Amino acid sequence: MGCFRRIFSRRSRRLPAGWLVVPVLVLLILSGCGRGEVRELTVIHTNDLHGHVLPTRVEGWTGRTGGYATFVSWLNEVRRENAEQDIPTLLLDAGDFFMGTVEGNLTRGASVVRLMNLAGYDALAVGNHEFDYGFFNLFRLTEEADFPFLSANIFLRDTGEHPEFIHPYLIREYDGLKVGIIGVTVAETPALTTAGTVSRVLFRDPAESVRPYLRLLRREGADIIIVLSHLGLAGDRRLAEELEDIDLIVGGHSHDLLTRPERAGRKPTLIVQAGAYGRHAGRIDLRIDPEVKRIVGHRSEIFVNRQFSYPADLETNRLLVEIREEVGTGFDSTVGIALKDITGDSRRQSPLGSLITDAMRSRADAEAAFQNPYGIRGSLFQGSITRRDVYTVLPFDNSIVTMDLTGRKIRELLEQSLTLRKGLLQVSGLRVEYDPDRPEGRRVISVEIGDQPLEDDLHYRVSTNVFLAGGGDYFSTFTGGINRRDSGVLLRDAVADYISQNTPLHPDFFNGERWRRR
Repeated sequence: MGCFRRIFSRRSRRLPAGWLVVPVLVLLILSGCGRGEVRELTVIHTNDLHGHVLPTRVEGWTGRTGGYATFVSWLNEVRRENAEQDIPTLLLDAGDFFMGTVEGNLTRGASVVRLMNLAGYDALAVGNHEFDYGFFNLFRLTEEADFPFLSANIFLRDTGEHPEFIHPYLIREYDGLKVGIIGVTVAETPALTTAGTVSRVLFRDPAESVRPYLRLLRREGADIIIVLSHLGLAGDRRLAEELEDIDLIVGGHSHDLLTRPERAGRKPTLIVQAGAYGRHAGRIDLRIDPEVKRIVGHRSEIFVNRQFSYPADLETNRLLVEIREEVGTGFDSTVGIALKDITGDSRRQSPLGSLITDAMRSRADAEAAFQNPYGIRGSLFQGSITRRDVYTVLPFDNSIVTMDLTGRKIRELLEQSLTLRKGLLQVSGLRVEYDPDRPEGRRVISVEIGDQPLEDDLHYRVSTNVFLAGGGDYFSTFTGGINRRDSGVLLRDAVADYISQNTPLHPDFFNGERWRRR
């Protein structure tokens, strides 16, 4: 009766809607309850926080998020409940934890590490944005963290070894229950960061890098193996298909909110991911049979981090106040007013993408402008627009670069945008007619720049951000531009100035058709 008593004493207070007792009993019987000592483990998982530690507005929500203090309050309640039942709680993060807000960026991640230390994380997977301030900044963050940074597929370019401060795996032991955890990072990282920030390291194939550690952890007696992954959901699915011995993948990178675990591969492997920006956290309660070394039952939950859903944790709140004071009040100054929400969309030309590219083209006095859609990280909401709001939309330290490109090269960029699946390039100064059903390389039908047809052999002055100018997101055509000039003006500053000059703003101001599907 031991395993029945543990499950029902813990859940009797708060059973989720639709939870039926009979199926649970069947699950327990079929999964081996009474066959031996089945152990329990709770995994709390977060990913892609991107520095969103303060309460923030969210499109579609009536209120703000609760921020980090509310998350920690919920976390502490889970730990207290588990402690009463002698159930261990494992806290994991799947990477990209600081790049994205004033609080995360101005300390280059140190403030968020302080918060994660206070929360008591067990491990973090290295995300691609952990490299945004360079290799040595990442080293500094690992020195300040009370938890290990994990990645099995990051190697030093000059030695072929793992960096000493990034560990490929770790083992956590709870009264004889051994949990192996392997980290892995998206191999596309060099194309996802500003040129040069990862020049000292290599990112090898995730599956081939994880494989030997699966064998090693089983030899060391791991009862279950968790991969802490910053590969994105598609990459997690591939990993589960290629490697049969993974019990659970805790994922990040693609910002997917999985309301229930996915199953993938032949084992099958469970995959979880909890959205992004601190709006949610995941919980999965595992039942593990150490005799057969596998998960024999699970229950999952997504915590929705809304303001006032839990009382803010006082100690975390005090630290957040310190961080706000360190940042100062300069980013709270108002630069304009939005009469209605101005939002982005990676799948089509959006009002926010149009605003940003118009600001870029105006500041650079260029004929056309380009912005990568995934470089737009939020929305401008109705009401006052502050510098903090603009910073959150454009958190990367991207300056504006101008160059000359031929009409043929511009057309090539537009074709790449329809092919690379990196979202639709946001543009200004162009009107593009296209047909996505045509063969690759022939999807762009016509292009106008200004009021004239684009001519292949003419040179045009264009502007973009420094990330794209360096070939970021695989838009290598930008690297062939001539007469290149980095203005040194940060894109977000140019946008803030443009908002000030054109306020009040309304999304209809930016609805001119720039991409037209035939």
